[in-house]
Amino acid sequence: MTKDRDMMISVEKLRPVTAVDDRWPASTREAALAHLLVNIAGDLPEAPPRSHRRRVVFTALLTAGLVASGAGIAVAGGLLPESFTKPLSFWATETGGAVDVQTARRVAQAPGPDGTVLSVWSAKGQDGTTCIAPLFEPPGDLDRPAPTSFKLAGGQCTGATDRGTEPLSTMGGSEDGGGIHTMWAAAGDAVRAELRLPDGSVRSAVRAEDVFFFWYLANESVDPPVLVGYDAAGKVVAERSPPNLRKRVHPGTGG
Repeated sequence: MTKDRDMMISVEKLRPVTAVDDRWPASTREAALAHLLVNIAGDLPEAPPRSHRRRVVFTALLTAGLVASGAGIAVAGGLLPESFTKPLSFWATETGGAVDVQTARRVAQAPGPDGTVLSVWSAKGQDGTTCIAPLFEPPGDLDRPAPTSFKLAGGQCTGATDRGTEPLSTMGGSEDGGGIHTMWAAAGDAVRAELRLPDGSVRSAVRAEDVFFFWYLANESVDPPVLVGYDAAGKVVAERSPPNLRKRVHPGTGG
């Protein structure tokens, strides 16, 4: 049996049985298949080399598109809305424009009152100036977008050499009019701090940018809370009672 005949039988076996079999006699069918096999059994012409120019150009264009899109996404994702940056505009005012509010990022957070979190936002200037702003906002991941609803709780900007080096040596804060105090104190050598409240409970302070942040509800009828700083070995290195800002007399208010 010849090679062409073997190929013809193989092809025929692969062909499904149909109603055409009755109308196409076997002898005619075999002759047609033999003619087909003879025509394709010869050497096929060698395929011309494929040009990669189109693929290279397409890849280059696609890569450029991805880079541009990635840059656009990064910029769009980093842009903070005016509703958020406007309350922080004092950063630029206090630093003479050295700190760009658009570079503000959430760097830490801890549980706050009424289901919120106390988050800390900060930005730095090229001269080493650091601006911070604690605020209360809905909870979520640390790297979530800027909130649309929040309550700013003060803030400050300090130069590279203006920060306190001793634990709890300097302290700042604000009061919301309802008794909730949001405070911050220089961390110095303290690696952690906790607020001991009058009822015996303890609340951890959150550390960011070498500063401890914490909040409490001032109550004039009881002793004030105590902020305690600890070193890496767990030793107490500083204790300080934060003030009750509602009792402070401001210049020009009388009293």
